[in-house]
Amino acid sequence: MPTIKINDVELSVNPGTLVLDACRQVGIDIPHYCYHPALTPVATCRMCLVDIKGQPKLATSCTTTVPPAPKDKPDAVVMEVFTNTPAVADARAGVMEFLLINHPLDCPICDQAGECKLQDYSYNYGSGDSRMVEAKRHYRYEDLGAKIVIDKNRCIHCTRCVRFTREISGGGELTVANRGSRLEVTTFSGLSLDQNPFAGNVVDLCPVGALTSRDFRFRKRVWYLKSAPSISRCSALGNPIWIDHEGNKAYRLRPRPTEGKETTLFITDAERYAYEFLNRSGATPAPRLKAAPASAEAIREALQATGTVAVIGQGTFGCDTAQRLGELASAADLRYGSGDRTLPILLPRFQTSADGILNRRGFTERGFRFGALQELLGKVQQGEVKAVVLLHDAAFTSAAETALLGQILQAAPFSLALEVAPSDLGLQATAWLPITNHAEESDFIVNHDGELRRYQKALQAPKGIRTVPAWVKELAAVPALA
Repeated sequence: MPTIKINDVELSVNPGTLVLDACRQVGIDIPHYCYHPALTPVATCRMCLVDIKGQPKLATSCTTTVPPAPKDKPDAVVMEVFTNTPAVADARAGVMEFLLINHPLDCPICDQAGECKLQDYSYNYGSGDSRMVEAKRHYRYEDLGAKIVIDKNRCIHCTRCVRFTREISGGGELTVANRGSRLEVTTFSGLSLDQNPFAGNVVDLCPVGALTSRDFRFRKRVWYLKSAPSISRCSALGNPIWIDHEGNKAYRLRPRPTEGKETTLFITDAERYAYEFLNRSGATPAPRLKAAPASAEAIREALQATGTVAVIGQGTFGCDTAQRLGELASAADLRYGSGDRTLPILLPRFQTSADGILNRRGFTERGFRFGALQELLGKVQQGEVKAVVLLHDAAFTSAAETALLGQILQAAPFSLALEVAPSDLGLQATAWLPITNHAEESDFIVNHDGELRRYQKALQAPKGIRTVPAWVKELAAVPALA
């Protein structure tokens, strides 16, 4: 591998490595706006300029690559890079002054305030004053469909959003119109981002506050939000996401990129706007036995008095949940899996499976057999199984499987449903217990690619609602002797 020097620190990298990425490897963060690891580098913002020994001008580190080592001198230093010279500092200050010429001073009302690269870089690399005395140009707000709003006054023309719609989502809805000082990002005539299932990603990509989500716009200041690492249950691979929350309420979901995993860079709008399902409203559901409120002790006694127990676990819950649920089964072969939701493959590059049951592999590894519910129905009808415990989420089960599960619950002398919220199927069971959703607990999954993905608790569950392991511990408790 060729050797380069960055601020006199030697580093061996693969030939073809971007200088910007090489600088990161030695802990030097190069400021940039237009560069993104999933997009074609275009070097339009000029913020990532570095000084390379032997070159007459500053070079853009997002497009300059490390050359291979000479065959006759494989240990030679092929490039010397400096990121802190006076020329680099002057160039960055000049770029910042240019970008701020027409940028409005509306940080107090901008949704991007608090996580804006323009603010950060202006503070770190800007000159601290402005020589602009002319009136700034002004555009009106423009809707790019029902999901995205653009404020062209803030746009710095990095073209990340344009390249995303062309290279990633493929719709090509966005383009750059006009030239010079009248340059603007807009949609092609007659197009909007409404039909783009990945449209929300342009908000994450925008380094300033030009593109904002209508859903999140003016709802919450980002510095009040806390971020918890979690996963998306609306993804076949359990995409890692951030749950941004405050006051025990989720306000938005964002992708949580994993180093070296391109598939984690973007999420669909279906995943992004699923945060509303995490926020509880209305009365807290209570345990029920035979359609009447009941204590956990009464449900435990009824379950333990019935006989042989089989469990049905839906593969959209965590592995610890699966392990504990399986302990309720009277025998290892009485663990059954459910869930048959499929997801359309919108971008094969970012989705390797259409199976919407994201932890099917994790449940299978813990002894749950999928596709065997008909067998269980037969055992219940023949009296081999007396009680059935069902872990269920109606959103991941088809009408056909729901009907089959309903037959099992009705045929069993005793049945217990564990659900986040009561469903028509769950209420058919003899007993019902409320459980936490995945934002109210910490667990992990093993997705279809065999990757272990953990998620942490973000929200506090209402009193009386427990995790599945906590309920299992209660249901398996040995009654105290009189």
